[in-house]
Amino acid sequence: MTLTSALSNSLSGLRFTSTATALTSANIANAGNPSYTRKLIDPVDALAGDQIAGVAVGSIRREYDAFVQRQLVGERSNAGYASTRSQFLSRLDQMMGAPGSARALDTVLNTFSSSFQTLLTSPESDTARAGVINSATVVAQTLRSLSSATQDMRLDAESGLADATVRLNTLLTDLSKINARLSVAFTDESRVGLLDQRDAMVSEIADYVQVRTVYDDRGAVQLYGGAGFVLLSSSRSELSFDSRDIIGPTNTYDEDPTKRTVGTITATTSSGTVDLIAAGVFTSGKIAALIELRDKALPATQAQLDQIAANLAQALGNTSTSTPLTVAGPGPTTGFDTALGSGLVDGDTVTMELTANGVTQKITFKRVDDGAVTMSDDMTADPNDIVYRLTGSSATGATGHAAQMQTAINAWAASVGAPAGAFSVAVDPTTGNLRVLADPTVTGGASVGSAAANVTARTLADGGSALPFFVDTAAAGGLYSGQVTGAGNQYVGLASRIDVNGALKADPSALVKINATTLESDETRPSFLVAALASTDRYFAPAGSLGTTSHPFQGSVLSYARSVIVTQTNDAASALQVAEGQEAVVTQLQARFDSVAAVNIDDEMTLLIQLQTAYGANARVMSAVREMLDMLQRM
Repeated sequence: MTLTSALSNSLSGLRFTSTATALTSANIANAGNPSYTRKLIDPVDALAGDQIAGVAVGSIRREYDAFVQRQLVGERSNAGYASTRSQFLSRLDQMMGAPGSARALDTVLNTFSSSFQTLLTSPESDTARAGVINSATVVAQTLRSLSSATQDMRLDAESGLADATVRLNTLLTDLSKINARLSVAFTDESRVGLLDQRDAMVSEIADYVQVRTVYDDRGAVQLYGGAGFVLLSSSRSELSFDSRDIIGPTNTYDEDPTKRTVGTITATTSSGTVDLIAAGVFTSGKIAALIELRDKALPATQAQLDQIAANLAQALGNTSTSTPLTVAGPGPTTGFDTALGSGLVDGDTVTMELTANGVTQKITFKRVDDGAVTMSDDMTADPNDIVYRLTGSSATGATGHAAQMQTAINAWAASVGAPAGAFSVAVDPTTGNLRVLADPTVTGGASVGSAAANVTARTLADGGSALPFFVDTAAAGGLYSGQVTGAGNQYVGLASRIDVNGALKADPSALVKINATTLESDETRPSFLVAALASTDRYFAPAGSLGTTSHPFQGSVLSYARSVIVTQTNDAASALQVAEGQEAVVTQLQARFDSVAAVNIDDEMTLLIQLQTAYGANARVMSAVREMLDMLQRM
């Protein structure tokens, strides 16, 4: 090796240590940058023919664990979903109040129930009557307030989706630019910096939507959402969100844009516009949580409140007196005589249990005047009945309804092999009551197990013991009857519209006086109201996790309200537990990733000292070579 070679080697050493020192200083400067990964430079032998000619700067690489990074990206999506859901359900739990607390819905309803007990004890007391009205007003106000707060949270979710779409669109745009820069020639220093930016953007995107990543040999990334939808490749989709400024109980998501009344996220692609929610793109992440909250969890809460409101109104406002009846033959002779009061209004029902040829079936007839409505057994919460339509008007009245029932019952009886004439349905011309009779002598036998009519009281004096205690402020005359039209079921959003009947507020004596001749101390109506609230045979339509179509919740209005609050509390606690668990997973993975990728100041300072020593050694070699060359010149 000549002196010239020694000089060349030391110069290469100085160049390498200078580059390595600059890279180390960059590591130290970015020690607090969470998206920065530690950079290392690989030294390689510099060759001159077959001889080593010093050291050369090899590639600059990032220190990180690719496997842990992929896990971390996926878990960030799950953490974003869990934390967003937990935040909203915690708000919902606080809004409902702790079970038994002063402002909780169950406490408000218990106070309402207790006021009826006080009224039953002292029906003539003006104070007791005022107590019922005041506690009922609090119930209505509480239901309206809870409904409003629920819809406000849905609107917050809608706004959150709008903001998330804007941010996601920006990230995809910026990431597309990074991909383009990675696809052209660049130095190692710029490449590793771009890769850090790329990974930081992918991580943030994963907060919003769970993605599958595919990297090409230049480092550019392709992103795929749920159902394999391409969010980013050589081109990207332009995302948009058609936000709504007002959200109410009837605002719902539908894949049919003509029926959809909330916003959706769409992507404009070369083949057209795609509804990403309908396409199933969002399987996890903040956006998926906001969609689930807006379209499922919070509407379920609204439905629970509506069920409470509807059953309160019907428990106090519907009545039916049914008594066993036996008439002389021939033909159907045994059954029930059911009072229809002022007649069935749109939404009222008649339910009976019939047995023919050994088959027992509960049948519900529901008055549905809107011909656009398709009848379904789900129109009642009772899982055991089949539902038939009744239509009519004041012209057809009960007689017309009886004829419709007769036709339907004949068809059912024939379907189970019962002979014609096994049942008869008619209106008593004297009392106006509905008579449902069976002929036990027919082949296979026939009987009526029960019959009842849920007749909505229209005024304070026409419903017998029942009265229109609560009203639907959006309905004609305020009457709530469970009406079903092409626009939907009347109970939807009822919690936001319920109020105490203004006529009852003006005349609290109607809590006792059924008519002008009723004594001030009469207990008939107060007894009915107490029993109606306490009745445990009510079925509640499935809402949230409270019951299913085949096994609905059955109990009193008070027990249902308690279950609603307990369910909300449990859901919030479960969501918090999941969020905390997911946060722990992300924290653990981040720690594993940082153990390799993060900058450790102590390690960098140690390396810096080593580089400084190497730099000094190379400089000393150069100095020695120079002295030797000077000596040769003097010789």
